[in-house]
Amino acid sequence: MPTNSTDTKVAESLVLESELKTHLDALGLNSVDEYTAWCARHGFGTRIDKHWKERCRERYFAAEASIKDRLKRKKREKRRPRRIIERILDGDADEASLTQPHLVLIHEAAASAGDSQVRNAFRDLLLHVEGQTGLLTHQAAVPQSGDRAGSTFLTGLLSLAYCHRCWIRSVSLWTPRTHNVRRQFSSLARHLLAKYPVPEFMDSVWFGDNSDEARRQQAWFTRIGAGESPRRIDLPIPLTKRMARHFMQAPNECSVEAAVRWAQVMGLGGDVRLTRAILGSRIGDTFDNNEFWETVIRWLVQNAMLDPTLIGPLIDYVHRRRFDPLESDDGGEPDSTKTACSQFSMKGRTAASLIRQMREWHAGLRKQPEKPQLEWPESGVAEFDWTEGSLASKDLRRWTIIELLSRKALHLEGRMMRHCVASYDGSCAFGGTSIWSLGVERNFGRRKRVMTIEVANTTKKVCQIRGKANRLPSRKELSVIQRWASQANLTVAGFVGH
Repeated sequence: MPTNSTDTKVAESLVLESELKTHLDALGLNSVDEYTAWCARHGFGTRIDKHWKERCRERYFAAEASIKDRLKRKKREKRRPRRIIERILDGDADEASLTQPHLVLIHEAAASAGDSQVRNAFRDLLLHVEGQTGLLTHQAAVPQSGDRAGSTFLTGLLSLAYCHRCWIRSVSLWTPRTHNVRRQFSSLARHLLAKYPVPEFMDSVWFGDNSDEARRQQAWFTRIGAGESPRRIDLPIPLTKRMARHFMQAPNECSVEAAVRWAQVMGLGGDVRLTRAILGSRIGDTFDNNEFWETVIRWLVQNAMLDPTLIGPLIDYVHRRRFDPLESDDGGEPDSTKTACSQFSMKGRTAASLIRQMREWHAGLRKQPEKPQLEWPESGVAEFDWTEGSLASKDLRRWTIIELLSRKALHLEGRMMRHCVASYDGSCAFGGTSIWSLGVERNFGRRKRVMTIEVANTTKKVCQIRGKANRLPSRKELSVIQRWASQANLTVAGFVGH
């Protein structure tokens, strides 16, 4: 009996110690001595073993005090914004003490700018635009990027600061002439860096990460702004004079890579309808094996009467024939050293025959016998679950986006949606691509598949969206996918879904 009593006391002591630690963590305190001092300072009893109700009162008091303190700091920040920015840049402000998201971003940006000259240029930019523009915000600068890191005007300003040696005018001479924030940034970038016109789509180069590729693309902006021809800068592919002219006229919603593809297709004789269809395909802004894909583009230009909705599926079929790895003899994981037909070309092919072969391939994918199971790990991108409307008004809709992680899941998706997504099993297995299914439930009914989504895992970009029989997404479906992309830190390619 004495042993049992001792064990009980030890257990009770451990429970009390655990509860006290949880209580101290909630109050933001590190030790019992700090706790007793805090209690004495705020008029609470200094005993350790308190009733849970008394501890609740202490936590409520601490939370209320924290809220009041945060409100005071926020008022000070809004009353003297320039002073707060100067303190951040001088290293006198702790990130934890900042209450507004844009100030936290400024703190992070200033910490990443190790060079003193970059910090000084960043200071000049921030203090000049503060109060007369809307550039000091944490909101996304590029809508397709969502809230992805690097896509804010503040990080755009830091990118401009990194290029301070190329500034041709003083920032103090610039004044905004519009209330549109995107146009304000566009005007500022050209004031600092451009003597000659620069296409508006090139503004996107300032909102990327701090990588070597981002710096390379920003150099394209300054070189074009200095009057250099796009033909002379190191774009992903060489341009003819005609392509260079179309590059300078590419739509504003293009990324730089998409503008290069736009220039190539238009320069080879394509029209806007064909060009937009190609930009919405898997080769819209990637340039691997460009020599071969240029022959495909030329073939598409020559067959100008093709239905644009067939362009993406045809490109998928051609890619499968030319580049996708052959499956192993036992039907298991594909062999990356062997491709389906390395000699496949567009020479001598008619539109009717290629479309027939594509449709036979699609039909074959849906009717193929069950193959040995092939599975792959998750891509790391978050899935999506969003409910709108209400059951009472009978307009409840639950939208979900789930990742397809096996050959069986892809084949089922392809059969239900009547398209060729089953052909992506090799790409998914190697990790370069992930495939997602958008579905909707109405008023707690059965989930209906509505869209299949392709994501390029290396660039975190949504590069294809197709519905049943390869239809394009509706405006509502596209808005749901953009909501998911924003939450999952993905970019939606400019012409996907158009």
